[in-house]
Amino acid sequence: MKITTCLKSLLTLILLAGLIPAAFAADEAKPSATVIIDETQVMLIVGGSSGKGTLVPHFSSETRSFTVGGIKLGGIGIHKTHLSGDVYHLSNVQDFEGTYFSAEAGLTVGKGAGGLWLKNDKGVTMHLTSKAEGIALALGVEGLTVKFKN
Repeated sequence: MKITTCLKSLLTLILLAGLIPAAFAADEAKPSATVIIDETQVMLIVGGSSGKGTLVPHFSSETRSFTVGGIKLGGIGIHKTHLSGDVYHLSNVQDFEGTYFSAEAGLTVGKGAGGLWLKNDKGVTMHLTSKAEGIALALGVEGLTVKFKN
């Protein structure tokens, strides 16, 4: 009976992971910045990630460096990921800092590619494409915290 409950939860999470991008895409506007993030994730059911990135606002000539750190529930493995993409709904650079959330399902064996949507509590949204290297099975929810370097 416990296996059935786990399978139902797993299927629900997979369905949500598929619906979340559609919800973000419906709210998509003109990009206000571009972003590049390099991170390493280590997972064993509960995992963590750390890395660094660069934000290039379209409304300012100021490029900002930042660090990322996160926690992930669900998955196993280790992989390095290079993420790049667009930032939406950013009118004040300071609003970029914060915690972003995402649901994800994916498999990396050797090299892989994918995409994801992340949104923080200030309404800033990132649409990222990823290139990963390593061995990992990811199925879960992730929180990623962004902090500017001083």
